Amino acid sequence: MNHSISWCVKDKTVQACRKRNPILNLSLSLACGLLTATGFGTADFIAKLTTNKIGFLRTALFMQVIGSFFVLPFALESTALLVLHPWALLGGVLLGVINAFATLSLYKGFEVGRLSIVSPIASSCPVVSILLAVLFLGESVTDERLLGIGLVIVGVILVSLQTSQESVSEKVNRGTMYAIIYMVLGGLLFFALKPVSNALGVFLPVLIMRWVSIPVLTVTFLAWKTNPKGPTASAFWLVLSVALFDTFANVMYVLGVSVGTVSIVSTVGGMFSAVTVLLARIVLKERLSRHQILGFAAIAAGVCALGLFG
Repeated sequence: MNHSISWCVKDKTVQACRKRNPILNLSLSLACGLLTATGFGTADFIAKLTTNKIGFLRTALFMQVIGSFFVLPFALESTALLVLHPWALLGGVLLGVINAFATLSLYKGFEVGRLSIVSPIASSCPVVSILLAVLFLGESVTDERLLGIGLVIVGVILVSLQTSQESVSEKVNRGTMYAIIYMVLGGLLFFALKPVSNALGVFLPVLIMRWVSIPVLTVTFLAWKTNPKGPTASAFWLVLSVALFDTFANVMYVLGVSVGTVSIVSTVGGMFSAVTVLLARIVLKERLSRHQILGFAAIAAGVCALGLFG
């Protein structure tokens, strides 16, 4: 690992890293955004396969449990910060609840909808993050950002519509509603992670979210009246892979926003649907209609505009 990057990760508050090297901060933001997109995109593709085997509830719960073990050894060094920043602990708990319901929405969308449609809509969450930054942080909205937001909205509408041969009740993909819920919750989550990570470092916020999500998902699992699909050996390895890639993506995102800007990291990271859709096209042979391809292109262009013209 680059010495400067290693120094930023080990620094408990990661505040000084922003002033240490502005060029490094920009490079870290872009690199972390790309790694976030790769991690989330791969995790979501594998999650689609997993939900088909054991259902969305088990996938969400087991992913959080296994993922907590991945990050635990790294987070233990920062536990003393909880005493110094009790408000950040409360913030992490609230983010954990949001994370639980966001994960449920996303995985339910994967279970009932098409991956190549659900993922692009879910990846539009940077729109929500930027709108929240405008409303609560006083960030300005340039004409380019307005264009980007408009492109994303148009893209979501186009990618959600099915072909004319389908019935009216099937015009909107079954997973679209869940993807939109994730878009809102994910945008809120990505926006609110920055102040928590500024206080608690890179790994501790991820662990707190995992630990809070586990009981929320457990209660949901026990209360959900359904016939759950039994776990299999192959499903275990799939869940393990989902947890690994998802945890990696979360850590990269938190590192990125700790030393850089939310707009760059979230928008570049929001391109994870490109990875997911590519894998779905190659492995699952999912096809898109022309208007859905245009919609996906509009979302990609909008997300790029939001990130590059801040």
